[in-house]
Amino acid sequence: MITASFKFGLTFALLLVTGLAHAGNMLFADHPLAGKIWDMNSRSFIDEAALLARTNKADVLLLGETHDNTLHHEYQLKLLKARIDAVKYPALMPALMMEQLNAEDQQALDWTLTGVNRDETLERVTRLIRFADIQAYQPFLATAIDNKLPVIAANISNLHSQPVVRGGFTAYDAGELKRLAVEEVWNDSRQKFLIENMGGAHCGKLRDDLREGLTRGQRLRDALMADVAVPSIARGVVGIVGSSHARRDIGLPLYFAARAPTARILSVGFIEVSPGVTGPHAYEKSSATGEAPYDVIWFTPRVERTDPCANLDKSKVTRQ
Repeated sequence: MITASFKFGLTFALLLVTGLAHAGNMLFADHPLAGKIWDMNSRSFIDEAALLARTNKADVLLLGETHDNTLHHEYQLKLLKARIDAVKYPALMPALMMEQLNAEDQQALDWTLTGVNRDETLERVTRLIRFADIQAYQPFLATAIDNKLPVIAANISNLHSQPVVRGGFTAYDAGELKRLAVEEVWNDSRQKFLIENMGGAHCGKLRDDLREGLTRGQRLRDALMADVAVPSIARGVVGIVGSSHARRDIGLPLYFAARAPTARILSVGFIEVSPGVTGPHAYEKSSATGEAPYDVIWFTPRVERTDPCANLDKSKVTRQ
């Protein structure tokens, strides 16, 4: 049960292959952990004030969501606005990094953000969102426009990573792989963990070669997502990303730390509670290296979803 949040967070998860699962009601709102914030370093609960004090000091603040959970968006927006409110000088306003915008649209995004009509600008920018539920992410763009934040389109298209998925890292420029620290941050335990969970995220219906290929694609995607945001670290970066991307053991923090060793990185995972799992320590067990997958977990109720594996046609997965 604990790995369910991971499965829904993976970039190449089935939900993103076939579209987001139909979201219904929120489940387990009365769960003992729902709404609580767990500091994975001190291994203790903290309140919102303590969390805000930490987020406001971060050079890179990664807010890892389950994409169809509206509570996750609500909490992310709260932390983003608090980070903005803590800025004393306009030049130090953080950049908003969004997985929901494709990197190839960055030029169009920058041009659109120069618009003088606020509502028209918001409407045009919203059209660039590449996720199914574009309205869920419009408040982030509205906040960016209202506060004149730079917006980083972070998502790397499947077409860009496809050669690596199919042919291995030899299909990518060796010098670029070195610059991006793709191999430098990796080890056998991370590889084993990601491969195993990649299979689970696709309902166990992936061929071994495709599972390994998608794992390479996920690694390259994280490295490239970090790459487009590294130049903004001096002013601060707030990332709205899937929960797997925010993970310290396999995700973006590895590549940010390799590229900017002095940057203060804070990873907040918004994690859906599992029925019967009431101890916060239990949510730490799913880790690639034994280290905390996030700095902080903010527990939330779970979205009621249809089963993405029900009636799955195996050929649709194996022929990607």
